[in-house]
Amino acid sequence: MRYFIKYLSYLLHSRHRHGFGIHSPYVYYLMTNVIEEELPYYKYSLIEKVRNVLLKTDEKIGVFMPNGEKKLKKIEDVVSQWSIGPKYGQLLFRLVNYSKAKTIIEYGSTSEITTMYLAAPDSKSKVLSITNQPELADLSHSMQERIDMKNIEQMVSSDNESVYRKLTADGISADFIYFSRSNPSTLYQLANLQMVPAVHKFIVIAGIHRTPAMEMVWSQLTDHSEVKVSLDLFEVGILILNPDLQKEKYIIYF
Repeated sequence: MRYFIKYLSYLLHSRHRHGFGIHSPYVYYLMTNVIEEELPYYKYSLIEKVRNVLLKTDEKIGVFMPNGEKKLKKIEDVVSQWSIGPKYGQLLFRLVNYSKAKTIIEYGSTSEITTMYLAAPDSKSKVLSITNQPELADLSHSMQERIDMKNIEQMVSSDNESVYRKLTADGISADFIYFSRSNPSTLYQLANLQMVPAVHKFIVIAGIHRTPAMEMVWSQLTDHSEVKVSLDLFEVGILILNPDLQKEKYIIYF
């Protein structure tokens, strides 16, 4: 009920469809030519074919639930319940494509579908997909090989410190970061660790209205000094770290 009420509130307050009321040329272009773009990139259908195959797979794998308990679940159920939908997966594709990101980090990966949408725009980019789900990581690897995606590296870890040490040791500074399935404390910690000055850096966060704690984290991140523009699309939030932009917060109808 709370989520439904939040969604009604979002519908009442969201605006700027087709760029209406947006005065920043940068944000206007992003809205009208990227977020709302409807061109059918051929890789969309390629990734959706993988989804359809997995949705017909009743083989079971072990997955860790949010409470830490490990359960056997059918692959078709994992994909239907945890995968990003086509609308938002394709949005990620367009954002990565527009930002020309060369280094992309996905935190909390729960589905190869999301990772593929991040990796598909540029075969020369590098996607580091971090998950605490080893069996899902194995499944993802086999699916990526199936459609010849070779720019994805997987890291299985539930330890925030080890993740940070690897990123630091490898000298990785991401152009684009996607938080797929993180609890608020992890989200805030990792987002701040990655918030270093960089032009055109994007951070996209799923489930910003899922819980009051997630909403609090989202609010804190939009106020961060390095964040210049925040876009609330309800299901996801977009943070833009571009020092040339003015501080702006938008609630976008999507």
